[in-house]
Amino acid sequence: MCFLLLIYLLLSANVADVFTEDADCQVYNHLYVCLENGGFLHSVAFEDVNAVQTIEDIELHLENLEIINITRNAFTEVSNSSALYVRDNRLSSISRHYFDTLNQLTYLDLRNNTITNVEDGAFASLSDLETLLLDHNNLSDLRPGVWRGLSELHELYITHNQLALRRNMFKGLRQLETLVLDSNDIPEIPIGAFNGLSHIDLLYLSRNKISTLHPDVFRGLSEINELDLGKNRLRAIPANVFRHMKSLNSLWLNGNQLTVLKSDAFQGLDNLLFLFLNNNDLRYVDMAAFARMKNITVDPGFRIRGSLVGDFRKIYGRYQCISVAYQLPYDCTEIDS
Repeated sequence: MCFLLLIYLLLSANVADVFTEDADCQVYNHLYVCLENGGFLHSVAFEDVNAVQTIEDIELHLENLEIINITRNAFTEVSNSSALYVRDNRLSSISRHYFDTLNQLTYLDLRNNTITNVEDGAFASLSDLETLLLDHNNLSDLRPGVWRGLSELHELYITHNQLALRRNMFKGLRQLETLVLDSNDIPEIPIGAFNGLSHIDLLYLSRNKISTLHPDVFRGLSEINELDLGKNRLRAIPANVFRHMKSLNSLWLNGNQLTVLKSDAFQGLDNLLFLFLNNNDLRYVDMAAFARMKNITVDPGFRIRGSLVGDFRKIYGRYQCISVAYQLPYDCTEIDS
């Protein structure tokens, strides 16, 4: 069986260049994969070239192969692929030549490697890429030059790294709609961190260490629908910090250290539908903060004189509140004027 496979490979024009003397070649997920020098991906070819010619979306699965490097032109024989999964390997750096021949990729999964560096222009040939996953790596910094060529990127996931945000960090990603930055130990959001992201729809920043928000930190995010700031260290909501987010419909502030909600905390969020405030230590709430919200649902809600508040437009005044238990409504008593 192995002898026949070897004869087939040697006679196949499509994989004639797959082998080198030092390469260890194997069939893996319907691909001929050749690794050399203990983890250098030398080449990839299709097991059945004729079969993939009838497939519209071709996926390359190279997970769990202990890949530490990718040689130039490794993907030449599979250049018509639309998705590449290289997760669960040992890549520590992404070089400019890695994906040169994969100019039809729309999906790239680099999760669960040990990546600390991405070279400027590493994705320059991936002009059709729509989704990029960099979760569970060791990234601490990403320069704007990294995004060169990613004119169609819609989704970017960089969770569970050690990322520190900087001004103009994502500039150039003009079509980006989803940005997921959960679990990075981010201590602050500098002004201008989201410059150039005018089409952002979903922004997730949960499970970080953000303790303060500058009033202008979200300037320019006028199309955003969901913002997750849950499980950070926020102690207060600055006046008018959300004023640029006229389209926001869901806001997560759960799991912070909020004690006060002033009347101007949610200025501009007239169209907000869902607000998550559970697992804070709210003690003082000015109900005027919700006065302009027509259809708001607050989790876990507020209980006043034994009744759960349903229509916040009918509730006025300032209240002293206590948290009875996690996920139970805050129990509030009106403060005499």
